[in-house]
Amino acid sequence: MNVSRMLALLASLLLFSSTGFGQESISNSLIAFTIPEKDLLPESVAYDSRTESFFVGSTRKGKVIKIDKYGKQTEFISQANNSLWMVIGMKVDSQRRHLWLCSSGGDNLIGYNRKDDKEGRPAGIFKFNLDNGSLIQKFVLDEPGKAHFFNDLIIAGNGDVYATHMFAEAKIYKISAEASDMEVFASDTGLQYPNGLALADNGKELFIAHSAGVSKLNLETKTFTSLTSLEGVDITRRASIDGLYYYKWSLIGVQSDSKQVIQLMLNEDGTGFKEAKVLEKGHPMMNRPTTGVLVGSEFYYIANAQFDNFNKDGSLFPMERMYEPVILKVNVSK
Repeated sequence: MNVSRMLALLASLLLFSSTGFGQESISNSLIAFTIPEKDLLPESVAYDSRTESFFVGSTRKGKVIKIDKYGKQTEFISQANNSLWMVIGMKVDSQRRHLWLCSSGGDNLIGYNRKDDKEGRPAGIFKFNLDNGSLIQKFVLDEPGKAHFFNDLIIAGNGDVYATHMFAEAKIYKISAEASDMEVFASDTGLQYPNGLALADNGKELFIAHSAGVSKLNLETKTFTSLTSLEGVDITRRASIDGLYYYKWSLIGVQSDSKQVIQLMLNEDGTGFKEAKVLEKGHPMMNRPTTGVLVGSEFYYIANAQFDNFNKDGSLFPMERMYEPVILKVNVSK
C-alpha cells in the first residue's frame, strides 16, 4: 500500500472514530418520559410549542395520547370515535391549532384482518383540532385490491401539507391550506418506499427519506435530486432512515434497524452530504426506534416501538415481555 493511500485510510478511520461510525454504542440520550401502556406500539411523536405538550400516536390502538407540560397523560384522540387505523406520521401546526396525522391499515392494529390483494389497504390523512381533539377533516384512499399507505407528513409555513405514500405507488401528496381535497403533487422513479419528510427553512426544498437514500424535491419546479451519500455511511435498504428532520442545514435521521440517530450535514448546494455524526447508537432501551420531533436543539424520539414483539401466530408478546414506551432526547447542537 502506498503512502498516500495509507494516509487516506488513516484519515478515514479517524473520521469514523470521531463521528461515532464503527463504534458499537454511543450514549448521549436522556429519558424524557415514559408511557405506562406497554402494548401501545407507538410510531410517532409531535409537540405543541404553545401548550408545551407532546402527542404520541399508537399503531396498536389507533389513538393519540397527550402529555401536558406537567406530565399528565390523557387519551386525546380515540380510535372508536374517528375510525382511525394505525397512527403513523404526525405533526402539529401550533399557529393554526391543528394536529395532522397519517393513518393506515396494518397488522399492528388490533382486529385488523383485511388482505391487500382482496379488500385492499386503506390509508388517510386526518386533520384534528389541536385544542380539543375533534376531527375537522379527513382525506382517505380505499380501493379493493390496492395497498395504500401514508407514512409521514410535513406542514409548510403557509399551512400546506405534504405526505409520503409508499406502497401501491411511491408518490408525494399535497393538501393545500385552503383545499377541500388532496392531490398527487409529484412522483419519481427513484423514490423507493418514501418515508420521512423534512422541509428546509427556505420553504422550497423538501427532503425525502426512502429505501434508496435521501432525495430532495424542489417544490417550485417539482424536480427531484438524489443526494450523494458519504463513503462508509449507509442510509439505504435495512439501514434506511425512518423519521427525518431538518436542523440548520443538516438532517437528523432515525435508523430503525441500525438502532441509531444520525446527523447528516448538507454540502453548500444541498445536493449531498459533507459530514455525518452519530448522535445515539445502540441505546439499551432501543427496540425499533422510529420517529421524533425537534424542540429547539433537543431531539425527542420514540426509542422502543416494539414492532417485532409478536409471536409467529400474530399475537402480541405477553405483557411481562413488553416494556413501557420510552421517549428519549438528545441534543443535536453539540
